[in-house]
Amino acid sequence: MRKVLILTDQKGWHYKQLKKSFENRGISVESSNLDNLSIAIQGKKNQIIKNNGELLTNITDVFVRHIPGGTLEEVIINLNILKVFESHNINVMNTSENIETTVDKSLTSIKLMESGILTPDTWVVRGRSNCKKIVKNLLSKHALIYKPLFGSQGDNIVKVTTISDFDKIINESNVFYIQEFLETKPSHDYRVLIAKNKNKKMVYTMMRYSDSYINNISKGAMCVSVKADKDIIETAIKAASVINIPFCGVDIIKHNNKNYVIELNSIPAWKGMQTTLENNISDEIINIFIGNSKNKSLLSVLK
Repeated sequence: MRKVLILTDQKGWHYKQLKKSFENRGISVESSNLDNLSIAIQGKKNQIIKNNGELLTNITDVFVRHIPGGTLEEVIINLNILKVFESHNINVMNTSENIETTVDKSLTSIKLMESGILTPDTWVVRGRSNCKKIVKNLLSKHALIYKPLFGSQGDNIVKVTTISDFDKIINESNVFYIQEFLETKPSHDYRVLIAKNKNKKMVYTMMRYSDSYINNISKGAMCVSVKADKDIIETAIKAASVINIPFCGVDIIKHNNKNYVIELNSIPAWKGMQTTLENNISDEIINIFIGNSKNKSLLSVLK
């Protein structure tokens, strides 16, 4: 029987949506936080075990909804667990490579630029004092936006229009990720949700409006159904293709009539998007996901 492991930190709305969609297709569901899993390397086998030593068995698919933070060692182990699943030909969405690229905003910016996709001018600077000097020079040209390099949900983002704004940044690391601030009035951006395999593609678009400069739903932004320009959708699909990612959210700002990709999210939320649609997004994601299986006979089991 086909069995999916949903990697999540909490059994909230997205988990419940996925669980229902999987079970409606006759697929059983197990869940775990990556923090509760470890790796056993014994003889000629790499295996995933629970922290109590129990072997994780009979998993045919893995759907990633959360990657825990932590030390460098913990992050590496979490990604290596996904790599072990992948080495057993288990169907994983999204892969360790996809997540590693998108969780690091600087690497995403580099890959987008190298592929000719517009993204805001970006500076990744070591040290607060060094970054402050660069910021002083840049502020004479335009406002800036600071984002945590590995951040999400719009947390700890700071708009920098003066040096005093820069001093408000809370950053425990030695690396500062700064971008040119692209202003829109009222503040808004486009979220394009993409899921695809070799035979199917799902693309939905919405606009997010905010009273502040942060357009994340988690920070109070409003979702609006919109028929996006064809070029916005094409930009999003091209951006997803840069890292060959099957499931992602692409955030785009239209500035001076040009499309700038702000972020690629490899573990996208769609609760806000669902409020703008009648059909069930989770069902469509699952239909595409189960079609990604590398082993059509479903005999690929971690054991």
